Amino acid sequence: MSKIEFINDHFKMPISYNEQKMELNKHIAIDLELIKTIDPSCTPLYQYAFQPKTCFGVKVNEQISQYYTTDASFLNDTQCLLKNYKSIPNEAFRPDFNNIIDIWNEIKNDTGFKEKYHYIDWTMWEHLNNSETFLQLMSVYNLASPILSLFVPIIILIIPFFVIKLKGLTITINEYIEVLKLVASNHAIGKLFTKFSSVGMDEKLYLIVSALFYVFSIYQNILTCLRFHQNMKKIHNYIFDFRNYIDYTEKSMNNLLLYTSTLKTHDQFNNVIKHNLSILSEFKNKLTSIAPYTLSINKIGGLGHVLKCFYEIYSDQCYNDAFLYSFGFHGYIDNIEGLIGNIDNKYINYGTFVKNGKNKKNGKRKCQFNKSYYPALIYDNPIKNTYKLKKNMIITGPNASGKTTILKSALINVIISQQMGIGFYESATLIPFKFIHCYLNIPDTSGRDSLFQAECRRCKEILDIIKHNNEDTHFCVFDELYSGTNPDEAVMSATSFMSYLIKIPNVTCILTTHFIKLCHYLEKNKSIENYHMLTRKEGVDFNYTYKLEKGISNIHGGIKVLHDMDYPKEIIDNTEKFM
Repeated sequence: MSKIEFINDHFKMPISYNEQKMELNKHIAIDLELIKTIDPSCTPLYQYAFQPKTCFGVKVNEQISQYYTTDASFLNDTQCLLKNYKSIPNEAFRPDFNNIIDIWNEIKNDTGFKEKYHYIDWTMWEHLNNSETFLQLMSVYNLASPILSLFVPIIILIIPFFVIKLKGLTITINEYIEVLKLVASNHAIGKLFTKFSSVGMDEKLYLIVSALFYVFSIYQNILTCLRFHQNMKKIHNYIFDFRNYIDYTEKSMNNLLLYTSTLKTHDQFNNVIKHNLSILSEFKNKLTSIAPYTLSINKIGGLGHVLKCFYEIYSDQCYNDAFLYSFGFHGYIDNIEGLIGNIDNKYINYGTFVKNGKNKKNGKRKCQFNKSYYPALIYDNPIKNTYKLKKNMIITGPNASGKTTILKSALINVIISQQMGIGFYESATLIPFKFIHCYLNIPDTSGRDSLFQAECRRCKEILDIIKHNNEDTHFCVFDELYSGTNPDEAVMSATSFMSYLIKIPNVTCILTTHFIKLCHYLEKNKSIENYHMLTRKEGVDFNYTYKLEKGISNIHGGIKVLHDMDYPKEIIDNTEKFM
C-alpha cells in the first residue's frame, strides 16, 4: 500500500484545530459527490473548487469534507490568508512530489530492506544499525572483501620471506622456494600446483573442489562489493532528493507562516507546523555534510554516517511522522493555491458572515446568495440565481429544469462557505449554521427498508438531531420529500412534516417537489415561500431557462420525458388523456 494513504492521519487542516468545528455527515459528502463520484469519469465537486494538481493535493482534498465551523472569526482569518498569500518564488525548482512518494514507498514497503542494504537483521543486534562506527567497519569490509580473497595467494608467497628472516638466515632463491613449497603444501590452493600429480584421485578431486570453492568465494565477494557499490550510489541519490525536498519544504512552511502567524485562530496549526519543521531541519543538517559518492579515501571514511542517515529514514518514527506531515502540508498548499486561482479568475468569491441568525429589526433570517451556481458548471458559463433564505423555500418545476441543482448549489455553498469562507457565488451573507442536514439520493436498499421506509428513517434522524439541539441553527435540504410512496400519502406526510419542522425558529429549509398540492397546502404558512424553475413550453419541447422565480410551476414534464426517450405514440397519447 502506498504511504500516501496515511497522509491525512498525520496532517490536519487548520479547521481541525478549531474548537467550534462540526463534523459533516459522511452521507452528505457522498450524496453531493464532494470527494468521490459514482461515475469514475466525472470530477468530484471539491476538485472544481480547489484544483489540486499534485498527488499530495488530491489526497488532502479528501480531508476537506470532514469539518465545517460556526466560528466567524476563523472564517474571516481564512479569508485573510486567501487574500494575502503568495507562493514562494522559483516554483520551477519544486521537487517532483511523485518521485518523492515513489522513493518513500520503495524504502518503507521493502520487506527485505536490511538484507538488501547490508544492515543487521538480528533483533538483539539491530541497535548496531544506528552506530556510525559499526556501519563504517561494515562498509569497509563490504568494499574490501574481494581484495582480501584475492590476497590469499599473495600471502602464501610472502610467508616464506618472513619464515627465513625469523630463522636469521640469508635469503636465497633456493631457500625461498623450499620454504614456499612447504607453506604451499599445507594449503589446498598450494597443493593444487605442488602435489597435484603425486596425490591420489580422491585428493585430486578434493583439491579441484577446494579451488572451485575459492574461485566461487571470490566471485561472491565481487558481487557483494558491486551490489554495495550500486546501493551506495542509489542511497546517495535518494538522500540528495530528500535533502532538496526538505530544503523546499522549509521554504514553503516558513512562507506560509509569514501569513498565518498573525491569525489567532490558526495558532495551534502554526505550532504543529513549527514542530515538524524543526524535526525536518534537524534531519537536513545531518544530510548537509554528505558529499556525492566517489571511490575516494575521504568519501569511504564517511559511509557510516550515510548508512546511519538512510537507516533513520527507514526506521525512525519521529522522522516518519514529520515526512508524512510534510506531504500533507504540500497537499494543503496545493489546494490553497488552486482555490486562490479560482478566486483570482472570479469563479469563486468571498462570503460575509453575521453572528446573529436574525435581523434584530424585523426578526427575519439574514442569509442570502447572490448569483450562485453549481460548481460542476464552473467552466460552462452557468446560469446564476439569487435567493434569500429569510423564509423557507419550496421549489417546483418539471424534470430537468434545475430544481435539484439549485438545492445542491445552496447546500454546497453553505458547506464550503463554512469551511473556507468562500463559495460559488458573486457574494453571500449568511449565518454560520450549527447543523447541516441533507435528504438527497435516499437509497432503495436490498436490506430491511423499502424506499419509503428509508426516507422516513432519514427524516426521523434529522428530527431527532433538531429536537436535541433546538437552541442551535439548522440548515436542511429535502429533495423530492416522501416520493417513495403513493402521491396522496406523500403529500399528507410531507405537509405534516414540513409544518412541524418550520415551527422551529432556528430551522431553515429548502424543499424540491413535484407535488403541487403540497405547495398549496404550505403556502398558507407565512414562513414559507414558493419558487419555481422558469420553463417555457414550446409544443412538445421545453425551453429550460434554469432561472429561479417566485410562484408555483404548473408545467408537467413527465410526458416530455416519454417523448425524449422515444416511447410508443400509443403510450404517450393515452397518458395525455389522463391529464
